[in-house]
Amino acid sequence: MHIDDLEELLNSRIIAAYSTGMSVVEIHRAVGMSRIEYVHGLLRETGYIQAMARSDYRRTYDIDYRLGEALRKLGYSFGRWCLGWKLDPASAAADLKTTPDDGEQSPAHEAVRRDFPWVYYKIFGGEPPKKKQRAGTPSLHPSVTLTWDGSRDGYVAKIAEYPTVEELGVDWEHAVERLRTAYRLFGKITRLNEAITIKTAE
Repeated sequence: MHIDDLEELLNSRIIAAYSTGMSVVEIHRAVGMSRIEYVHGLLRETGYIQAMARSDYRRTYDIDYRLGEALRKLGYSFGRWCLGWKLDPASAAADLKTTPDDGEQSPAHEAVRRDFPWVYYKIFGGEPPKKKQRAGTPSLHPSVTLTWDGSRDGYVAKIAEYPTVEELGVDWEHAVERLRTAYRLFGKITRLNEAITIKTAE
């Protein structure tokens, strides 16, 4: 599989993960993207998340500073986070002013508990979060094969452990550089697939 194929597969798996009930933040963490906008933007562009109204771009909400800080670290606003959860931001902010009674949580409380378990614990108390099972990653020390292919007029680089991951380059450096990119994408897909499996087994 080449970079274009892997990018397309990653996008389809992000959509599948969201459709099975994973949140934008959960997907973002499983994939290990540097920016949450990639996941949120893809789901918005494909119609899975509603676009934010222009009038709401600069709107602020009265939420606990610890939740605000956690969102800022991700580069996410409260309003956009709520859209990912299909919550009304004003109603969610109001719900989060109260502590759930006898384990009865509003959808906003559940969203905070899942995306930011330690923040939830610090604000609302209860049982401290348990360590979650972590999705695995492909081998950190892959073996690379590099061969000249005259019929394709270039060097073919492959991961020996995952021979379907390969790239063609005009010279061996180009082939290896493209293979690095393909392997990073392959790792994201692998982690996301495992996270989906864990989510569906819960």
